[in-house]
Amino acid sequence: MAVISFDCPNCGAKLQPDDSKRRARCQYCGANFDLPRATAVAPQRVPASAGAGAGGALLAGVAAMVTIGATVSYFMTSAPPPSMPVTQALVPGVPAKPIDAPTVPVPPVPAPTKNDPTRNEADFMWDDVGGPPIVVTIDGAEYVLGRLRVRPDDQLHIGAFAADSGAARYRVGPFGSYGEAYRATHFAVAGERLLVTDFRGKLKVFELASGEPVQDIALTDRAERFCLVEGTDEKPRLYLAQVDQREFLVDAAVPALKEEKLPRVCEARQRFGSRGGDPTLSTSERLRRAPKVEGFEATGVHVDGDLAVARGVKSPGTAYPMAVGFDPASRQIRWKSPVPVVDLASVRERDNEQDILVGGRYFATYGEGPEHWHLAAFDAKTGDRLWDDKLRSIFAVDWLGGIEATANHVYLVRMSSVEVYDAATGALKATIGAESYDG
Repeated sequence: MAVISFDCPNCGAKLQPDDSKRRARCQYCGANFDLPRATAVAPQRVPASAGAGAGGALLAGVAAMVTIGATVSYFMTSAPPPSMPVTQALVPGVPAKPIDAPTVPVPPVPAPTKNDPTRNEADFMWDDVGGPPIVVTIDGAEYVLGRLRVRPDDQLHIGAFAADSGAARYRVGPFGSYGEAYRATHFAVAGERLLVTDFRGKLKVFELASGEPVQDIALTDRAERFCLVEGTDEKPRLYLAQVDQREFLVDAAVPALKEEKLPRVCEARQRFGSRGGDPTLSTSERLRRAPKVEGFEATGVHVDGDLAVARGVKSPGTAYPMAVGFDPASRQIRWKSPVPVVDLASVRERDNEQDILVGGRYFATYGEGPEHWHLAAFDAKTGDRLWDDKLRSIFAVDWLGGIEATANHVYLVRMSSVEVYDAATGALKATIGAESYDG
């Protein structure tokens, strides 16, 4: 049985489909492809001459192999006659067509302009393993900070980028290669300082506005995580936990460390999860705040002052995404709505985990069909749909890695980049990072 090797045109992975089958599936990106049928070649019999010994048999075998190889090469490289249909291999969903079908000219794609938010020439990938983006205000403007994997040697940095344009303000680092440092490099913002840990067991302090170094503090072990506690009635407190189970309260202004146990909220909070509402409550405690709604199963709750939205799905039945707005004090239901605006039969079930409530708006994502994403915005008090964007396709594999928002912008992590949207209109304003996992 012959085996033909192909490269997957979607993701570049190697395919080795069996030529006895008409379709193949890429084990990396999951795409399905039509395969050409291999031309069968009958075995060639080469008669041995009388009196030929072992050497003659060997020469006959070599001759047979050469003959078969030449025949296969001829059939695979020669064009078939016009009446023979040719299958277009590795093109999903495209039927076979005659070889003499006319060629349809394709208009050239216009080159992106300098300020086009879809323009992508970054030398780095956004690394969502380090947690969701951190949004700050510097000199009166909004900036987003995150962990970067910088080419060509895959070094970890922390970078700050303007929300309106995606332009880089600064990078700090490197903090080691990704293989060395990805588990130990954590970052946080406290006041006017940016704090970063590295795999050498150091806490590095930088000026938030400029990225200029302030001080290095030696730790007794590598860092495990930061936890920022933002109570409503007191100054935010930053905690640092180490691998050796020592825990500290961080004074970023001095800077200095004071040994102190992490509060309970740090233990309850998911390590890389979004804030998800009241930061003093655990996920289970927030879920208990959700009202009981017929035909609805709550999976998350966001609270912002006198506004609250429960994320969830239809239940019982097909679990398409839904949202319920309610009064957090009385738990009275204000509105109930499907998150999708498209045909519900085309919506992926339970695919709405990236959502957030900020500034009176509820932002949520959902999947349509096998590959498309939507980002939608609702008035958190009335449930009115403000806008719904079908996001552009960027690759055969397209996952969401986190969401953050302010009154002005929505930051959505896609693959290895961050897309910045206008919170009021849904317009795409900037793309930060390379949109590929090819490091």
